[in-house]
Order: sequence, then structure tokens, then C-alpha cells
Amino acid sequence: MVMFRTFILFLSLLHSSCTYDLECCDPSTPEQPEEPDCYGSSEASYDILFVGNSLTYSNEMPVLLEKIGEENDITITTECICYGNYALEDHINDGIVQTKISSKKYSHLVFQQGPSSQAYGRETLLEYGKQLSKLALENQATPAYLMVWPSIVYYHTFDGVIKNYSDAATANDALLIPLGIIWRKIHENHSQIKLYASDEFHPSRLGSLLEALVILKTLNPSLDIEKLTGKTFNEHFVKEADKAAFLQLVSTYINEL
Repeated sequence: MVMFRTFILFLSLLHSSCTYDLECCDPSTPEQPEEPDCYGSSEASYDILFVGNSLTYSNEMPVLLEKIGEENDITITTECICYGNYALEDHINDGIVQTKISSKKYSHLVFQQGPSSQAYGRETLLEYGKQLSKLALENQATPAYLMVWPSIVYYHTFDGVIKNYSDAATANDALLIPLGIIWRKIHENHSQIKLYASDEFHPSRLGSLLEALVILKTLNPSLDIEKLTGKTFNEHFVKEADKAAFLQLVSTYINEL
């Protein structure tokens, strides 16, 4: 199995956990760039470094992404520098991502922080996202913002989440993974699909599957996700018809963008 690493953070390093957005805390936790040659290829290979927090590592989403790739002849390896409650500012200050990305060749540096709908969240998305984008390009990797979603309590801020992530990606010559946009369409139009976990912020297992699919489709636009197969989907859908309907729905919403 391809490797996946989640670094463990000592409690003493959990600083500035709620300074960048009212929603950055994990309620369940104690706590256009130059494109690589493989971009869009039907025989794509991806080596992704994820930088973020629990919205990325919940349900071992990077491992899920690897499994989908393995079952569909797409080579995907991932590493994850992801700590609970972390913002991009914290990652830059820690310095781990700088060391990691210079240690090997990655195809993509994919990063996110909390919903960031408020002024300070926007500021950090722009400022520290710029530093990460520059770092990625200097190391021949494509920088990509992973647009997340707000909690149910702060759902009314969704427009701000979408705007701030979109503006930051444009300003910093980074790819935008429009997960938040797809998340909102499904949540608002298909109430039977439960994307939120019980804490009403983190992703459910199905929410993490959506995350993996939108990432994969964004990195490889030529991929027809309706044709994806594999036993990984059996862990999320009892009936093949349900799986097919979900993939068709996700594909439709992505293609509408």
C-alpha cells in the first residue's frame, strides 16, 4: 500500500488555534499554475502533499483517495501534514512543509484551513496561501486550494467561504478544488445524502468520499468519474444503483462549473 503519514502534534504546539476564523476549532477533537505533464492524462500519476487540518484527515480521506486510484489504475501517493485546528499560518510558522516539499518531487501541494469566511480568515488564505503557492512552484509542484465548507451553525457564511477561497486561488496563481461549491449543491438539493458527521462540521464517511472524488476530478479533468469502480465504493453504498446515482450527481455538478 502506498504510504500515508499523519504527523502527531504535541499539545504544546496547538497554538493560535482559533485566531483565524470562528469555526476553525474542531468540535470533536481535543483539540493558472504551470501544469505537470501528467495533468489531465488518462494514465495519470499523482504524488500529493496535503497540508491542512481535520477537514482533510477525517476518515483518512487521503488513504481513501489512494484506494480509489489503485482500483482504477491511477497511481496516487499521498502524504499529509495535517493537525487539528491548524491554519495555513501555523503550517508556515512550523516550517515542516518547507522541509518536506524540498525533500522529494510532488506533483501537487494541496492545502486548506478552516472555512475562513471572516476577514482574518480571508487575510491568512491570501497571505500564507501565497507563500505555499510560491513554495510549490519553486519545487515543480502545482499549488491547489482545497475549498472546504462551514459548519451547520455557520452555514449562512457559505458565500464568504466560496468567495475567499476562490479569490485566494486566483490571486496566488493556484488551482482551485471547488469542493465547497459541490458540497453546498448536494446538501441543499439532496437531503437524503448526509455529508456532515454528527458534530455538524466534520465530514461523514460519505462527505470524505465526495472530497476525494472532487480532488481527483479536479486534478484530472478528462477523467469520467461515473466509470470509477472498485470495492471501496461498496463500503459506502449497499446497492450499485445508489453508487451510480451518487457518481452521476457529483459528475453533473462538477461539469456545471
